[in-house]
Amino acid sequence: MIPNFHKGPLLVGCVWGLLTGITPFFQSIDPTARWTLGLGLGLSYASIGLLVAVLPDIGHGQGRGWFQGAVAGLLYSVPGAVFTMVPYPLRDDAPRYWHEFAAGGTRAFLLTLAFGAVVGATCGAARKRRF
Repeated sequence: MIPNFHKGPLLVGCVWGLLTGITPFFQSIDPTARWTLGLGLGLSYASIGLLVAVLPDIGHGQGRGWFQGAVAGLLYSVPGAVFTMVPYPLRDDAPRYWHEFAAGGTRAFLLTLAFGAVVGATCGAARKRRF
């Protein structure tokens, strides 16, 4: 067993991964893209939970877990955020949300960082709880 391993963040990360990973299956996009995007999103957010679960504590006190998780999730999301800044083409019949997100730019970058931080914060908040 890994020392200082917390099961709570891993569980929360897997829930986030499941929730975000199934969303492409409700969209009218190419079936291959559904699997790729769904698996990518799911594993990304589940892996934030794993990262937060194995990180050592940075200190004691109220709120340290969620703050540490938010920082870890934000930093973990930087490569994906940079990737989302680059626009890529979509089919014309793709949902409006995907067109907006695929346009890239600063907004997509910031949203990716923010969502990574939210996932990390909720994972970090589960560090002290025993599931």
